[in-house]
Amino acid sequence: MAAATTRNNLGQPVAINTGAVATGHDMGAGEISPLRALSPGLVFDTTAKDYLNFLCYYGYKAKLVRMVSGDAGFACPRGAPSPDLIATGFNYPSISVPRLAAGKTVTVSRTAINVGPSNATYTATVEAPAGLSLNVLPERLVFSRRWTTAAYEVSFASVGASKGYTYGAVTWSDGAHSVRTPFAVNVV
Repeated sequence: MAAATTRNNLGQPVAINTGAVATGHDMGAGEISPLRALSPGLVFDTTAKDYLNFLCYYGYKAKLVRMVSGDAGFACPRGAPSPDLIATGFNYPSISVPRLAAGKTVTVSRTAINVGPSNATYTATVEAPAGLSLNVLPERLVFSRRWTTAAYEVSFASVGASKGYTYGAVTWSDGAHSVRTPFAVNVV
C-alpha cells in the first residue's frame, strides 16, 4: 500500500471510468507497483490487537470480540465505540479522519519500520488540499539500523476547507524510496 502510485503507466493521474481524476475513495492507495513493493523502504506493522480494537471502535461488544478472537483477556479500549478513535488507534499506512470540525484539530500517530538500509533519513513532503492545514512531527525520520521503528504524528485542522471529504498524502522519501501515506478527511 505504501509503495502504490497515483499515476498510471503513462504518467497521468489515475482516473475513474468517466475520465475524471480518481479520489482517495475511488482508488484507495493507488495502483500497485510490484517493483516498488519489493523494496518499500518503510512499512507499517498493524497488529492483531489493532484489528480487534477496530471492531470495538465500530461498536462490537468486547464479549463478542473475545469470542471471535479466542482472546479471553481482551478488553475494548476506553472510549469505544467511536469512529474517531480509528484515526488515532490503528497503525495503518493510510489515514482516515471521519470528522474534522471547524476550529478543532485531530492528531493521528503512526509508527514506521525501516526495512531499507541502515543510516536512512526520510523527509516528509505534504500534499494538502486547500483549506486543510497539516503539521507533521517530526518532519524527518532517522533510522540508524534496519528493522528499527520511528513514530510520527500528523495534525489536521480545517482553515476554511469545504464541507465533505478532502484528500491528500504525506510522502516520506530518503532519496531512493518514496513511501506515501494517503489520507481522507471528512470536514463537517
